[in-house]
Amino acid sequence: MKRFFAGIAALLLLGLFVLPSVTFASAAPSPASAQNVAAAQWSLWSQVPGNGATNSALATTNYAGKLYLFARGTDNKIYVNVFNKASGTWSLWSEVPGHGATYSALATTTYSGILYLFARGTDNRIYVNSFNSANGTWSLWSQVPGNGATSSRLATINYASKLYLFARGTDNKIYVNVFNRDNGTWSLWSEVPGNGATYSALGTTTFENLLYLFARGTDNKIYVNVFNVTTGKWSLWSEVPGHGATYVGLAATSYADKLFLFAAGTDSKIYVNTLHN
Repeated sequence: MKRFFAGIAALLLLGLFVLPSVTFASAAPSPASAQNVAAAQWSLWSQVPGNGATNSALATTNYAGKLYLFARGTDNKIYVNVFNKASGTWSLWSEVPGHGATYSALATTTYSGILYLFARGTDNRIYVNSFNSANGTWSLWSQVPGNGATSSRLATINYASKLYLFARGTDNKIYVNVFNRDNGTWSLWSEVPGNGATYSALGTTTFENLLYLFARGTDNKIYVNVFNVTTGKWSLWSEVPGHGATYVGLAATSYADKLFLFAAGTDSKIYVNTLHN
């Protein structure tokens, strides 16, 4: 098997994520308050065809009229399974080209007609592989410019005609790298303003023309930082109303004119907090 990532020793020379961690304002954490989600008709659980297995969270996106599902295999390789609604069939699991490997969950999004897949390498560096449906080819894995490193999964989103990639640095601070396909360049890694820190993966979504970034603070409370592309400014970190707390990463999306934020409470129950204008 070909080796995909460089040795961990190279990380010691990077210097990007080595500053001491700064915590969010501390206070005693409390479980997130529960809210009900509107009832809907569920299909009930069934196995995704292909006999795949994983020890990490999955990543999925809608691209070129198909649903792409990505997983870290139990051999740490990276796999994809594609659902075609027109035929009602799955492609079954196959390895994403490039011989990549990871110890964490993946992140994916579509941007300017291309599917982007991001992974933490086994050397903790951050890698990208992109798929173009027009010619049916993958770019193969390459390191995201900026010498960033992470010890958890990544978060990515398409916002204001650019691709935003967020990572928890190895110093637990929160970083962003922005890709502009018009000129083919990355902004390189910089800290998200506000001196936030986290021990978990991040959550992000867009809502009402703003980019929302969510994090579990080092006090286990739940925080948000909002970016406005019109002003070019971040709101800085503030606690999400409701006195929620979590020990793990967050998930967020916009739906039906609301922003939905999901969290596992400190009691391990699953909670939702919604924002609407």
